[in-house]
Amino acid sequence: MKRTTPMLVAGVVAGSLAVASALAQDSSGGTNQWVAPARAAARKNPVAANETSIALGKNVYERHCLSCHGPKGKGDGPAAAHLEKPTGSLADSKLWEQSDGALCWKITEGHTPMPTFKLVTSDEERWPLVNYVRTFAPKPATPNQPKAEKPKEKEKP
Repeated sequence: MKRTTPMLVAGVVAGSLAVASALAQDSSGGTNQWVAPARAAARKNPVAANETSIALGKNVYERHCLSCHGPKGKGDGPAAAHLEKPTGSLADSKLWEQSDGALCWKITEGHTPMPTFKLVTSDEERWPLVNYVRTFAPKPATPNQPKAEKPKEKEKP
């Protein structure tokens, strides 16, 4: 039994490293993108983005995210300078390219240097946090969206 314990520990460590490495790579084999699994990305946010949920999300953000992501989500919080790689900006309009489900998964799982929040927050806190985080990034203009026409003035008879 004593011989199997070190081998078991070594196997668990090796397996954990392999899983971590696989999670860090995107589908194209690169390591720069952090992509949520399709199933997680497809999850719909059950919490409406309204004043109440955004206020709750702000509270969660201030407790868990502000130190790294900063007051405006730009990745310039006081703890960000001490991290091994830059903190992602939540104020970039590219944030809108990700679904609420993808953002919730990323908050839940974490990605070095961002810790997992699976054990310190609940789904009831993470979904409003997604709603609040969305307030940092401006919505990009959709290229195919027709411009609103000004109402025509009625001709005087």
